[in-house]
This record gives sequence, C-alpha cells and structure tokens, in this order.
Amino acid sequence: MPTPHAVLLLIVTATAFFLYTRPWIRLELVSLLLLVTLLLIFYLFPFDDTNERLTEVEIFQVFGHPALIAICSLMILARGLTTTGAMEPVVRILNRVWRANCWLGLLLTLLVAGTASAFINDTPVLVLMLPMLLGLAERIDYPASKTLMPVNFAILAGGMLTSIGTSTNVLVLQIAEDLGMAPMGLFDFTSTAAMAFAIAIPYLWLIAPRLLPDIGRARTTSPRIYEASIRVDVGNAKLKGRSIDDLGRALGRDLPAFAVVRESRELTLEEASLLAPGDVLLLRDTPEGLRELATIFAADLFERTGAGKFIEQETAPAEISLAEVVVGSQSELNGRTLKSVRFAEQHQIVVVGLSRGTGGLLRSVSDIGSTPLSPGDVLLVQGAASQIERLRGRPDLMLLDASLVFTRSPLAPVALGIMAGVLLVAAFGLLPIHVAAFLGVIVMLVTGTVRFEGLGRALSLEIVLLIASSVALGQSLVITGAAGWIAEGVAAVVVFFPPAAQIAIFMTFAAVLTNFVSNAAAAAVGTPIAMATAAALDLPLEPFVLAILFGANLSYATPMAYQTNLLVMKAAGYRFGDFLRVGGPLVAIMLVVLSFLLARRYGL
Repeated sequence: MPTPHAVLLLIVTATAFFLYTRPWIRLELVSLLLLVTLLLIFYLFPFDDTNERLTEVEIFQVFGHPALIAICSLMILARGLTTTGAMEPVVRILNRVWRANCWLGLLLTLLVAGTASAFINDTPVLVLMLPMLLGLAERIDYPASKTLMPVNFAILAGGMLTSIGTSTNVLVLQIAEDLGMAPMGLFDFTSTAAMAFAIAIPYLWLIAPRLLPDIGRARTTSPRIYEASIRVDVGNAKLKGRSIDDLGRALGRDLPAFAVVRESRELTLEEASLLAPGDVLLLRDTPEGLRELATIFAADLFERTGAGKFIEQETAPAEISLAEVVVGSQSELNGRTLKSVRFAEQHQIVVVGLSRGTGGLLRSVSDIGSTPLSPGDVLLVQGAASQIERLRGRPDLMLLDASLVFTRSPLAPVALGIMAGVLLVAAFGLLPIHVAAFLGVIVMLVTGTVRFEGLGRALSLEIVLLIASSVALGQSLVITGAAGWIAEGVAAVVVFFPPAAQIAIFMTFAAVLTNFVSNAAAAAVGTPIAMATAAALDLPLEPFVLAILFGANLSYATPMAYQTNLLVMKAAGYRFGDFLRVGGPLVAIMLVVLSFLLARRYGL
C-alpha cells in the first residue's frame, strides 16, 4: 500500500495536471503553486525512512539541478546566436529559394529549421523564421497559414534529434540518470529520431499545407514606411564599390533605395553608378526591412559621428533594438525639432526614420533632425532595449509594440564558435552538457556576445518555474514511493502486452500529457514510472525512457501543447481545430514509427 506521503502527492499531482489544462490560470502560477505546496508538505511533514529523506531543503535544491542549469544555459546560448544574427545568412538563402520556387523553398525551410532545432532551442529558431515567412506571404502571395504550422512542427520534430534539442530531452535524460540509468550522449538516439523525422517531412511538405485553411496573413509587422539612410564607410566592403543591382541581389529583393547623396548633391540611382566612400544611400522601407538591410550590409542607420556616437560607445551591438514611437498631442516635440529638444541626448536613443502623421514622407532624410514635428508623427528609434523600454507609459510619447532586435554580424562568428565548442565538448563526452553549456555562457559574457543586462530577456520565467516544479514533483514521487506504486499497477496491466506495445503505451501516455498538460510534467512524472515498470518487467531501461522522451515531444495536436504553437496560432490566425486536423495525424504517425523503431533497436 502507498504511504500517506505518496497518497497526498498523487492528489497534488492530479490537481496540478487539472490546473495546467485550465485557460483561466497562468502556467507559471500553477508551477509556483505546485512548488509552494511541495515546500509546505515536506516542511510540515518531512519524509524520512531508512533509505531516503525529503524536506523543504531538498525541494529548494531543484533550482540547482543539472537539468535546470543546462536548460537555462542553452537558452542564453540561443540568445547569443539570435541577437548577433548568426543564423541570418541561412534565412537570406531560404528567402532566395522561396522566390525561385515555393515548393522547393518550403521543403528546404522544413529541413533547415528541423536541423537547426536539434542544437538550438525551438523558440529562437521559430522566431528567426517568422519574419521571413510572413514577409514572403506578402511578396509572393503565398498564405502564411500554409507554411507556419508545418515549419513549426518540423522544428518540434527536429528537437528530438539530439539530447539537447529541447528542454524536455535534457529533463528526461537527467531524471533517468538521477535514477540510475547510464548517461546518454549527444547523438545516442539521433539515428532513431532521424528516421522518424524523415517520415514526418513529406507529410509536412505535401499533405499538411493542403489540410490548412487559406486565411491569408495576420500582419505582425508595422505597415508604416520610413525614410532612413546608411553611409558608405571606407572599411565597409559590403557597400563600397558595389552597384545598386549587386546590393539587391545580396539582399534577395529590390533594394529599397530612392537616391544617393554624394558630396552634398542628391543623385538618382542611375547617376550614382557604383557606391563610393562617403556616399549616403537614401532608403524607404518598413522597420523590418530597414533592420534586415542594416544587418546584411553591416551598416548603421545613422552616422557614427554626431548624434549617434555615444550609442556605439555605451551599448553592446547585440543589445541594440529598433522601435516605433508616436508623438502625442501633449508632447514637447509638437512644433519643435529633434535637435532643439536634444532628443538623442535626453533619451539616449537615436531617431533613424520618420513617418509623418499628415503630409506623407519627408523630402530628404537629412531633414529629420531639423523638421518640426506634429501630433501623430511616428519616429523610428534605435538604441538599447532598456532605454527604449523607458519610453513606455509616457503620456507624450507612445511606444508601439513593434520592437525589433538589431542584429549585428561582427560577433556572429564568435557566437557560432562558442556554440560549436559546447556541442563538441558534450558530443565527445569531455564534459556533461550542463557544465559545457554553462561554460559557454561564461565565454559569451566575457566576449560580449551576450550582455549581463540581456540574461533576463534570454530566460523564460515560465520555463524555469515549470522545469523546477516538475523536477521537484518527479523526485517527490520517486522518493515517497508513489511512482513505484503506480508502476506496479501499470506493470500488472502491460505485462499481457508484447514489449513493443508496452513502449507504445508509455509513449502515448506521454503524448497525451504533453498535449493537454505540459511536456515538462509529462517528463517528470512519466520517466520514473516508465523506469520502474521496465525494472519490474526485467526489461532494458533505455527504450522506456526514450518512449517518454519522444512522446513528450509530440506536442502537435493542441495549441497549448508548446509555446511555439501559440506563436504561430497568433501570427497566422489558426483555430484549435486546425492543430487537431494537422497535428493529430502527425502524432499518430510518429507514435507508430517511433514505437516500431525503438522495439527494433533494442530487440524487443
């Protein structure tokens, strides 16, 4: 019979699972309440038997658990890759392929996104892909609703390829290692997951788009057009000596330029011919387009000398952002110029573009600082994210929620090198993944690839609390004997099934939990039960642990199953039924394929 602690924990577990499925309560609040409940239980009624002891001290120690350290470190490493623009060249190549052939572009995007998610957290990969896919929906008239969900599912499927592909993988393997299973390497189950991934891709490429509605594109970027400028510096080989046509080919679209200023004289694009040092290229584009252009050509949207100089000196390049600010009716800027109010010095940000509330665009970008402003004018500003955020809540200036990270290429090779070093060290078993990833974070901080001020934006409170509470719950279920008691009951039922079917049952159990509760909860509860069941049946532990790992990653059937599902749901305007119609069959396909592959691999 289960102990009183075990019975109480089973009640707490059932309650937590119920609350995780409720839309009226935040996920992080449920995790926090679960942690508090466990703390109170083991503080007021410590568990103590001859072999194990569990008090509130052990519950607090989950914040130093290797799984949580590894997951947080990997999130910070992923931020270093995204903010430095390390993946931007790949996105630009995909953009060109899409323009040439939509079907080939979708296939290549699925493959690249899935492969990238094997090493980078799923969310940053999707965030990189979203602007490209949404932009293509406008430019080539291909609905975003046909692409976002397949690409998202490819990213989730690719996360199963390595032991660090998702936070779920790290959590499951660390719990299994804590319970006595031999550690698994970075690529130990890659061959199995790769075969399932290869089967999922044709479905996502050829079938899924046909099952999705043609609902167009939900606009998430600013529709406003701004005039801005970039100066051709002597040391910028990406601009100097190149023609407008060359720049357009490098950009993957027509260059949004309308004139060139040379020696104080405005020239047409035909008159300018090749760009020379000192030329100022006048641009007209959306904020996202200007950000992309400045990133690709490693150029500033303002002069290094003059008003913007202090931004370069005091702010790390990886932390610079673009945002839009509306001039209010009570603003001191009304009827005055940016220079007269010393706007850059006052707010520590630089205005790089202006969209007039009335009267259309400016005749020349050089007039921005000297042009009297009016209510409704929208300023495109560039600066540190923290400085831009200080504008929020001001009655005279309204900050729009269209902030864009201004990625810069010089640190991209450093970020890629650090990530590659972490992967190599972990792959060859020189260091555990949590140690290797943590050291990688230290190197990123030392090199300036990630700033200390940016650590908070890299970490997700929802994920940290979810992982911590899940680890605490999983440990409690094991130590109090609740997991073993459940496993005895499960073993008594599944003993009548062949081993391959037993694996499928556990994988289905994890898949159901991950689609309606959370993948971390599925991992924390499912892993101990699966291991105890395997031990009771005298079967190898690894296939049962991997069944939980794979099942907890099959978060395709509901929008609440994973945070990237919610991102694409908002961006493309999907409904719950769209996920069920496309993701449900994919879950079934992956369950059958992965169960068969695991049984075959381990001779069951």
